[in-house]
Amino acid sequence: MKIRIDHIAKIEGHASFTADIVKGDVKSAKLKIEEGARLFEGIMRGRKDIEIPELGSRICGVCPVVHNFAGFKAIESAYSVNVQSKDLRKLMMMGQLINSHALHLFFFSLSDFFGFKNDLQLINEYPEKTHDAMKIRDIGNKLVEVIGGRTIHPLTPCIGGIRKAPDIEKLKLLLEDCKRVLPIAIQLGELFSNLKYPHFIRKTSYVSLTHDSEYAIYEGDIKVGDKILEPKEFLSLVEEFQSYDKVAKRTHFAEKTYMVGSLARLNNNQDKLNPKAKDLLYSCNLQFPLYNPYYNILAQAIELVHCFEESIKILERLIISDIKVGEINVENKTGEGIGVIEAPRGILFYIVKIKDGVVKHVNIITPTAQNIANLEADLEEFENLDGFNKLSGKEREDKIKMLIRAYDPCVTCAVH
Repeated sequence: MKIRIDHIAKIEGHASFTADIVKGDVKSAKLKIEEGARLFEGIMRGRKDIEIPELGSRICGVCPVVHNFAGFKAIESAYSVNVQSKDLRKLMMMGQLINSHALHLFFFSLSDFFGFKNDLQLINEYPEKTHDAMKIRDIGNKLVEVIGGRTIHPLTPCIGGIRKAPDIEKLKLLLEDCKRVLPIAIQLGELFSNLKYPHFIRKTSYVSLTHDSEYAIYEGDIKVGDKILEPKEFLSLVEEFQSYDKVAKRTHFAEKTYMVGSLARLNNNQDKLNPKAKDLLYSCNLQFPLYNPYYNILAQAIELVHCFEESIKILERLIISDIKVGEINVENKTGEGIGVIEAPRGILFYIVKIKDGVVKHVNIITPTAQNIANLEADLEEFENLDGFNKLSGKEREDKIKMLIRAYDPCVTCAVH
């Protein structure tokens, strides 16, 4: 028996899926990327260093901020530059995650739980919840716009920090907005905490940033199970591979698949969540490590609450502080660096070599490129899904599409 899904809706980009099933067992499962290569790494070579983050932010319309910062962090790593006003960057990252998570949770994932064929049915059935989701996304966009200069492709980030301080009055308004919308984010989180998730378990490694004093999004070392590695050490154990018929690369860590994203961050760092997000997590009575990939959806809902709490904390600090801004002048523009940061969909790497301010080499490893092999490994063991063999062909397809969407893949990033 062969399952073929020609188009998987409600993901970023275009992909299809094929599986061979023999006597109820899944023998092969492949996610096919239905987009052409975009060759951003080649485009960056030979250009000025400052063009890395500018071009990188064009890779993804949903996550331009995180690509921009990963590029700057790689340059700053190469030049050994200390960054000013990290709070401004962290606040933009909170806005990036809020915007992306709200989009995926409400408009990409929720219909799967109610059996709606499209989001129009969901919107008509739950108009108030739809307005709430839009309010949440609007705050995310505002956080980015006030500091970055515009909602996508930010203007103010520079080598060493941010080149222009945001207006304090606008920050005060953002603080009021975040406090007003936080309860709405909690309500959305409670909605997802009460949904019934398919029962499917497959043990894998979870990879994310980790930090001693915060829920790591902007900076930290890399946690893999019980190991904590520096980025260079982690990358030395990562293998990127690509067959002739595949557009996107895939990765293994120590010759095995692994998962990145909200579930990975929650597995590795749940003790660092802010209080209300932690309360929401504990109300779910989950046991960690959590090996059900469908719970990546719930993890995003918990992170959404955390990001609002974190935004409030950062805004309260910024309003009473002397914000230092301005580009740092670098004399020796030669070096090698790694920029690592948590995108909404998982850990993102920019590895660069620069000589006299000119880019000689750049390698970008996106979250979806890291997740594809793990997703396919999940799907190859899909017969372990509770009740799989009793499902009709249509029901099997629905559960497969639901799992693919749970990973929140960004195909356009994967084919960078």
